[in-house]
Amino acid sequence: MRPVLSARWEALCRRCGACCHEKSYTRGRMIVDYGRPCRHLDQQTRLCRVYDVRFRACPECRRLTIFHAWFSRYLPGNCGYVRAFRKWRRSASPPPPG
Repeated sequence: MRPVLSARWEALCRRCGACCHEKSYTRGRMIVDYGRPCRHLDQQTRLCRVYDVRFRACPECRRLTIFHAWFSRYLPGNCGYVRAFRKWRRSASPPPPG
């Protein structure tokens, strides 16, 4: 991603920490264990202690994409990515019949 786009993308984050908890798949669905934050998540600041190298330092860390913002159910409604892109997706939908 180009630096300007990357900076704009990162600026959407509201530091909720929802994407920084242990995740597993059960019957094809992602389950987030909010009782098990990533070992690199500072729970006071909700910031990653190894942010610049997070993908190397933590194999479980996954890059969030616009696909996650649109479709992932584990991200809360107040997530900055969700707020930015699901709103756009709803406005692009055709109006309901009637």
